[in-house]
Amino acid sequence: MEDRPRIAVTMGDPAGVGPEIIIKTFQDHSVYDFSCPFVVGDANFLRKISLLLAPELSVNAVSSPQEASFIPGLIDVLDLNNISDNIILGQSGPISGKASVEYIQTSVGLALNHSVDAIATAPINKESIHLAGYTWPGHTEMLAELTDTNDVALMLAGDVLRVVIATTHVPIGNVQQLISCKKITTIIQLTHQWLVEHVAESPSIAVTGLNPHCGDGGIFGREELTEIIPALEIAQKKGIKVSGPFSADSLFAKLKPNQYDAVITMYHDQGMIPVKMANRGTSVNVTIGLPIIRTSVDHGTAFDIAGKNRASPESLKLAIRSAAQFAKPKSNRLR
Repeated sequence: MEDRPRIAVTMGDPAGVGPEIIIKTFQDHSVYDFSCPFVVGDANFLRKISLLLAPELSVNAVSSPQEASFIPGLIDVLDLNNISDNIILGQSGPISGKASVEYIQTSVGLALNHSVDAIATAPINKESIHLAGYTWPGHTEMLAELTDTNDVALMLAGDVLRVVIATTHVPIGNVQQLISCKKITTIIQLTHQWLVEHVAESPSIAVTGLNPHCGDGGIFGREELTEIIPALEIAQKKGIKVSGPFSADSLFAKLKPNQYDAVITMYHDQGMIPVKMANRGTSVNVTIGLPIIRTSVDHGTAFDIAGKNRASPESLKLAIRSAAQFAKPKSNRLR
């Protein structure tokens, strides 16, 4: 067991597909080949869902990771017992929002005190956590605050392409004012450091522009000239192999698989669309810059199919596998 990293899997919003994909993931016994996974959630709720989807599985409520059995056919659940019977699948609400935050808070605490090697998170619903009184835009910002980390970034990583988003979950109208030389320099450094730790000793990074055609010399905007290019020059002087800025449409249209170890984009959809198209459902969300390892699925709570036995567990399986890989020493990672 010592060779298999211990992974805390948060149950996500109980009204979404999180419980379903967890049950389907634990039906695949191969998850134990490379990890010791357990769920941070509500044991009774997960047991009810399991009886409907996979009655052959048993749910084992535990009060600490040390009590977990890590036996195929058994889902160990660190039981927070925080869900009432009036959760309605497919609907946002404060009870499910509060519960989903508590799973994350507990898992982060376990990771910070080294009781687990990494966490993999099922999806949360932003409306639900706001209804519960929290103001975080999403997982990334929540994790930064819970770990007291100033600089973090969202990476979506797959076999074909890795993309880092400079501004994550903000309205498109606010993106321009957030693009600064300091911000882009920080994102480049975070990306470089993560790639050095997990991918390559001398990684290659591409950076997109913000404006159409990278501003065309200032005709369509000057952020490339005043903020992005100066950030690239600062990073290059530090020995980081970073190039750009590239017009996003041209870069992604011509990009060859693994041409760059990562591409940094300026806003959410500029990066999310190409990385999801390139990786075809095999992407993992990674929060870089944290003092802990955190991976997640590349999809949301999918309220429209919650409770309909239609959700695929493949992204969660990949998130757990990736968390296990990142938790191992570089010389001993899974290939």
